[in-house]
Amino acid sequence: MSLPSEEEITEIENNVYRRSLDLMSDHVRKVQDSVRVLVNAFDNFLTCQVPELESDYQKIAVLEDDADKIKRELIEQLTKAAPSLLYREDFLRLVVMVDEIAESSQSISRLMLRLAKSKWIPNSSLADGLRVMSVEVLATFEALRDAILTLPMNPRRAIESVPKVHAQEAKVDEIYHDLDFNALVEVKQIERLLIYRDLLGLLEHMADNIEDASDDLRVLALHRVA
Repeated sequence: MSLPSEEEITEIENNVYRRSLDLMSDHVRKVQDSVRVLVNAFDNFLTCQVPELESDYQKIAVLEDDADKIKRELIEQLTKAAPSLLYREDFLRLVVMVDEIAESSQSISRLMLRLAKSKWIPNSSLADGLRVMSVEVLATFEALRDAILTLPMNPRRAIESVPKVHAQEAKVDEIYHDLDFNALVEVKQIERLLIYRDLLGLLEHMADNIEDASDDLRVLALHRVA
């Protein structure tokens, strides 16, 4: 049996690349849905709506599981169908980083559910800040989603979209530092202070992961820009 020609190998790799982009697009949409539900979960947490918050947590868990299945399919395809694909590792880094964002959504919603059941709800000042921060985290992810969805059609535009993700993450970072300082000043119970700072830190870490994913996207897009 003859070995495939260079043209046939190139065609196989191009097909794998296109299929991988399709899976990546499906994956990022699932993760976006989990972050959207998380924003709603913050409203239910800060008003201590435990049943609604429980429902949000379950929705996020399902979305995280769906995203994880797509991630595994993509990893399997890249490993089995195109083990020599030049930018396979870049695909893997991107999908793993984006998947961590869904995992963070689940972790944060789980923590909020436990806090709500214990009636550990932040005061109005910190609560308002958390609402704003969660919305800005979603906006940061939406900037990443737009860049990823642009990649198949226009890799150069995807690269140009990365600074928007960085700029949005900088907003989240500024909000985080303001809220962290306010919590230190306003929250007198050490137990609540520690757990509220954990909550802030998890949100900020999510935004950091989104920014890191945009850098991975830039590397992947550069392969398609001559």
